Amino acid sequence: MSRTLEKTREFEMLTAKSGGVESQSVPAQEAAPRNGVLELCNPLAARILADPDVAIFLKPFMREPTTVKVAAEEFKLPLQTMHYRVLQMLQAGLLQVVKVEARQGRAIKHYRATATAFQIPLDLIPHSLLENLTEHVSWKSRLERGLQKALGESNYKSQMVVYLDEDGLLIWGSSQDDYKGVPQILGPGYPAVLNLWTGGLRLDRADAKALQRELWELYERYAHRGGAEKFVMHLGLAPTPDP
Repeated sequence: MSRTLEKTREFEMLTAKSGGVESQSVPAQEAAPRNGVLELCNPLAARILADPDVAIFLKPFMREPTTVKVAAEEFKLPLQTMHYRVLQMLQAGLLQVVKVEARQGRAIKHYRATATAFQIPLDLIPHSLLENLTEHVSWKSRLERGLQKALGESNYKSQMVVYLDEDGLLIWGSSQDDYKGVPQILGPGYPAVLNLWTGGLRLDRADAKALQRELWELYERYAHRGGAEKFVMHLGLAPTPDP
């Protein structure tokens, strides 16, 4: 018996003793959704939502009602693994049963997220998970792995070049040609990746606010294209804490 199946059965036994989770609604202490946001005070919900690798399993149910089988197929997971995740989310108040489809044998249940946005107190989130979120450890790791994979599959030679640009800023680049103008990586024969850091950008407040808005609008322009390839992206802008 697989460890996942053992966990699923152990979970079912525990929930059966407490009257089951699939017939439960959102716990009484949870506030009703306000403006589409559900306030949760459930430690299990906090642990699930604060872990991107686990919270991702809620996504199909936030879009529309669906079954365990359909969700498992989307994530290419074994059915019992997805079933275990669904049981967890039910107990946490993140899912609810919205339809039971009768058939010969076990009925098919359709689940939906209890809201499309959730709010949880920070003091319910385990320190390690909160630290990972606030320091962007998980997303940074994904970005780094994606860069390595894309560059490794291309003919692009990864390297670091440090140079002083025309504005007197010290720049960390990835090609000896970067300082001459358009970075080599932007060429059509190279992968669609970018990793740019600068700590010397000098702007007045009006320009900084304009850049902030333009970055957001640029992201929004591409965020809903629904293309075939999935990308991880990080945009950041802040006044430097150093003089």
